[in-house]
Amino acid sequence: MAETKVSKNSGDDSPEGDSDSVNADEPSFGQIGQGILKTAPIAINRDEYLQAYRDLSFDRYQLQLKNNLLHRRLGEYYKKRKLDHVLKPIEGAQELEEKFQQKLLTYEELKEKEEREMRDIRRKLEAVQFTYEDKLEHAEKNFNNLQQLEKSTGTGLIYSKKGKPIADKTVERFLTLQRRKSEQASALCLRYIRCRNAVADLEVIVRKLECLGPGLYVAQYEQLHIDNQNYSTKIEEREDELIRNRSKCTEHNQILAHIREKMHHTDEVIDFAECDLGDAEIEFLRAREDLGQVKSRRDKLRWSLQGERLRAGLLTRKDLLRDYQDATDEVVSLREKKVQLQEQVRDITKEVRNARKRMVHHSNIQNAVTDD
Repeated sequence: MAETKVSKNSGDDSPEGDSDSVNADEPSFGQIGQGILKTAPIAINRDEYLQAYRDLSFDRYQLQLKNNLLHRRLGEYYKKRKLDHVLKPIEGAQELEEKFQQKLLTYEELKEKEEREMRDIRRKLEAVQFTYEDKLEHAEKNFNNLQQLEKSTGTGLIYSKKGKPIADKTVERFLTLQRRKSEQASALCLRYIRCRNAVADLEVIVRKLECLGPGLYVAQYEQLHIDNQNYSTKIEEREDELIRNRSKCTEHNQILAHIREKMHHTDEVIDFAECDLGDAEIEFLRAREDLGQVKSRRDKLRWSLQGERLRAGLLTRKDLLRDYQDATDEVVSLREKKVQLQEQVRDITKEVRNARKRMVHHSNIQNAVTDD
């Protein structure tokens, strides 16, 4: 940037061009050759211009070196930061420069317009200030005249209750109090007006803030925002329901697949059962044939049993057989009872013998005792 500025200022190598530009831009700094064209256009000191040219060239060279050094440092810095895109030339630089120049022109126009508006505002403000000062002076003058009238009226008055004249200090105190109160009232009135204007401005700002656009208000936006949140919650609930339904569908698909496997296995079992049923029917037919043979054998045995009964005679009568069985059972029980009674008798005889032996032994002991 410094290089470009120096090259622009020193782009014209002629000393006359430099002097004209310097005189045109800064006529009050006493540059080299200032006023020569007006006073003495022939008397030109070329050595002075050459020395100035050399100094400016040297300064330009120094600034160019400094600019190159700074550019190198910036390049190293951007490379360290991995910002190589900054060093690449910008595409469409000419168009961007033209847009920038247009924006600068627009900015200058806006600045001039702002200066004109500020001048108008200052002029209006001066007019309002002048009117304000005039009215203030008129009001103060009227107030002073009023106080002079009140002072002239109040001096020499007498208290109705006491009958004493009112002192001049009291009148002065009343007038001072009146002036102070009037100043406080004016200050409060001014404060009220400022607050009222501030409130009006804030109301206008609030209305502007509430109105987002033509036919669009903040309340509507908030209502739409609330509706959006409600719909979002409903959508989330529906999504949860969809997830649950998807999980149920997967479970049902798994159940159906399991049922299909069971049906396939059941079909196989049914096929095996049908085969077993055919075998069972064959066995049933065989068993039926065997049953017929067994029945024929049973009939033969029944016929033979009837013949044996006829040959047996009384043995076929149940009551006689029952009496015989009862008699045999009674005999067996009596035999068992006899055996028990014999054992009891044997035990009792043993006890009696033992008792006799004890009695004899006791009697012997008593005899021995009596002999002693």
